[in-house]
Amino acid sequence: VIVGKMARPGLNYTDKVILAPMVRIGTLPMRLLALQYGADIVYGEEIIDHKMLQCSRVVNPILDTVDFMLSDGRCVFRTCQAERDSVVFQMGTADAERALRTAKLVEADVAGIDVNMGCPKEFSLKGGMGAALLKQPQKVKELQKKL
Repeated sequence: VIVGKMARPGLNYTDKVILAPMVRIGTLPMRLLALQYGADIVYGEEIIDHKMLQCSRVVNPILDTVDFMLSDGRCVFRTCQAERDSVVFQMGTADAERALRTAKLVEADVAGIDVNMGCPKEFSLKGGMGAALLKQPQKVKELQKKL
C-alpha cells in the first residue's frame, strides 16, 4: 500500500481485520457490511486509472454518497462518510503521472491509496499493470516516488 502524502494519520495495518480487494464485490454495500461485521480496513475493487480520470466527482445528496461518474451517467466508484477513515482506493496503473492524478481525484474521500501489483489477469499484464509491475522495479520506484 502506498501511503505517502495522501494517507491520513492513523491508517494502521497492525492486528487489523481487512476486507481484501475483490473484483465485482468490493463495492460500497459490501464494504459497509464488512465494516458493520468487524472489518477495520476495507478495499474497493481495482479501478483502472484511465477510467477514473474520465470521471467527475459528484456529491449525491439522495444517497449521501460521493460518486465518481462518467459522462454517460455510470458510477465508477462510490463512497460515503461512514467508510471515510477505513476505505482504501485501489487503482490499476502503469504510469506514475496518471497514478498521481487519480490519487488526487479521490484523496479527500478515502483513507489510503493502493496500487495493484498482484493481479495476474491478462488485461492487467498486457497493460503493464498488476503483477507485471513486479518485473519492473524502476517503474514501481517511480510510482512510489510520485505518490
